[in-house]
Amino acid sequence: MTVRFDGVEVLVVGAGPVGSALAIELGRAGIRCLVVERRTGRSPQPRAKLTNIRTMTLLRRWGVAGEVRARSPLPPTFPSDVAFVTRLRGWELTRFPNALSTALNRDRPYPEPAQQVPQDVLEGVLRDHAVALPSVTLMTGVQFDSFEQTAGGILAHATILESGERFEVHADYIAGCDGAHSLVRDIAGIDMPGVELAPNVSAVLRAPTLWSEHDKAPAVHYWTVTPAAPGILGPLDASGLWWFHLNEVPGDGRLTNDELRRSFFAAVGGEFTCEVVANSPWVAQRRIAGAYRAENAFLLGDAAHLHPPMGGYGMNMGIGDAVDLGWKLAAVIRNWGGPALLDSYEAERRPIHLRVIEEAASNYRNNSNRYQDELLEVEGPAGDEARGRIGRRIHEEKAREFASIGAQLGYRYEASPVVVPDGSDATADAVGVYIPTARPGHLAPHAWLDEERCIYDLLGRGFSLLRFTREPDAGMDLIRAAEARNIPLTVVDLDDEAMKHLYGADLVLVRPDQHVAWRGKPSGDAPNVLDTVCGLSQG
Repeated sequence: MTVRFDGVEVLVVGAGPVGSALAIELGRAGIRCLVVERRTGRSPQPRAKLTNIRTMTLLRRWGVAGEVRARSPLPPTFPSDVAFVTRLRGWELTRFPNALSTALNRDRPYPEPAQQVPQDVLEGVLRDHAVALPSVTLMTGVQFDSFEQTAGGILAHATILESGERFEVHADYIAGCDGAHSLVRDIAGIDMPGVELAPNVSAVLRAPTLWSEHDKAPAVHYWTVTPAAPGILGPLDASGLWWFHLNEVPGDGRLTNDELRRSFFAAVGGEFTCEVVANSPWVAQRRIAGAYRAENAFLLGDAAHLHPPMGGYGMNMGIGDAVDLGWKLAAVIRNWGGPALLDSYEAERRPIHLRVIEEAASNYRNNSNRYQDELLEVEGPAGDEARGRIGRRIHEEKAREFASIGAQLGYRYEASPVVVPDGSDATADAVGVYIPTARPGHLAPHAWLDEERCIYDLLGRGFSLLRFTREPDAGMDLIRAAEARNIPLTVVDLDDEAMKHLYGADLVLVRPDQHVAWRGKPSGDAPNVLDTVCGLSQG
């Protein structure tokens, strides 16, 4: 007998960080969503280790940033340096302090610094938060089998693995958060062109004495520049669990556990007590889906875009996808958003993904393999010269990978069909440079209100109208037009000249995802503005 699930508005396939984030975004809007996931437990091999500043700000928006920091095995105060060494017991070549903006600093242009946290821990926090929302149902141990498009949405089929019981789901939409080998993508008939770059191995090892086996200052990454084991290693916790990434492994990339241990010893520079916990070969790829949507099916995260992990973009990009698509699906399902809103998902996210794919691939080309020199491990003046020369070269060529604030916060939805441009000049668009601006399409600038609250904390779950003027009727045309269209709108009055200067207008309309949709002065064009930013315009 096949069990039938009705009343589902969005079926989410995959409960990793991306699928869980989408469930949170939908659930906060009261959208009935079912999340199905094949896995029943945590993976021993966390793929991502960094939750970046943009994602942490989104977690603050959901009220879970503090919980993520509290549950991270490495505390927020753990040194966030990246060190390049010949071997862990060898020479240090150069060091990048506060890599990827993890240091606590209120003077930065964001409210939440990045956090080193294994992906499985973050996933657990997000799942817990998602299932606490009344409209979200999570089913683990479920194999998604297929789906078909119907006149009213989609019809999907799945199997409960333990019992073999099959069930079908009728939903308005399906979201493929099911990774690089996405079945949702395949069934939707969407291709994933691109290239394979090289085989690699990632591992987790238990080495309880390793902290005392070397003299290097604490860091989250140690990049090893030795021909014997060019790669990266770093702590997963403070008590002896380590991750290890071996670059460009010959052949198919598969190593036995003994071979893996020998490579780990080579990267450190000696033997010690060590146990392999996880051993995962993988192939670095550079791919992007031919489309992100097929009728009522959407792709997010690795199902839509793949690139090497260098720079920490992958999971974070996927969570950004979930927020962008999530609020738009909720708007359309609740009838205050129009068809153009869903079309804008790909229009907005694809240019960002293309940029990040190129950046990550460039970072991958500058792996530690690139910096070999036969004199690096030689004692004396010749070795000192080689180490100084290579260290300077690494610092010059790798700096942008560990200081990518522009890529994290400075991206803009330049050609979005649901953003109203104001004719202002674009700011610099560079990986390492972020200039806060309220130019439409950009992330609304961060500003502190007091010791605890920032401007983002005042924004509503729908649109927010920021009023930087004392005129009591300012923006009333927008407010009335929003009421007439049932568009959720929170009005935020800010009598602050510095913030007004930062935002550059009397009125600023901010989207649910904290990006600016429109800014200007009161006018009679409010209906057209709202029709555009909510995808209600007819073209």
